[in-house]
Amino acid sequence: MVVKPVAPKIPAQLAAWDDEADDSLEIDRAAVSNLYVAGVTYANIDMSRLDHVSLTGLVLERLEISDAVCTKLESAGLRGHKARLLRVQISDSRMTGSELGGGSFEDCTFRNIKFDEAGFRFATFKRVHFENCMLRAADFGNARFTHVTFSSCDLTDTNFTSAHCSSVDIREQDIVAAKGVLGLKGATISSEQLMQLAPLLAAELGFRLED
Repeated sequence: MVVKPVAPKIPAQLAAWDDEADDSLEIDRAAVSNLYVAGVTYANIDMSRLDHVSLTGLVLERLEISDAVCTKLESAGLRGHKARLLRVQISDSRMTGSELGGGSFEDCTFRNIKFDEAGFRFATFKRVHFENCMLRAADFGNARFTHVTFSSCDLTDTNFTSAHCSSVDIREQDIVAAKGVLGLKGATISSEQLMQLAPLLAAELGFRLED
């Protein structure tokens, strides 16, 4: 059984954020809107709501987000190796080409996100829900999934090579065009998907098909 993500814990009343970001971005118990961030190397966001915030192209030595709700987040090309996201909801955002390899994602919901060509190699996902996400050519090589669901996502050319799955639900997803499908071993699929995957599985296992 797949367990749903735990919701973010955010105070009912949040102060408007009016600080400045120098070499670091610190947002705590605040509501932030229409913010463009540049030049920072460290970002820590806690118990906050973000709307129309841009982190595009940042190269971060450290990225930590906990108990946050983000909408219209622009972070294409973001580099946040070993990022840590805990109880985070992100929706209607663009994270194309973001590099988040080795990251930790726990109790996260990603809804209507462009993750095409994003890098998640060796990342860990625990109680994570992907809904209506563009994951074309995203790289989940060697990633670990526990209690993860994919719903109405585009998995064309998505790489799952050497991934590890436990309580993962990918039913009703079109995974025929995915790569490294053996990495999805342990995931829940439908009988129809199994028939569609048969040629891919045979090819990855090295079988030759002759009639």
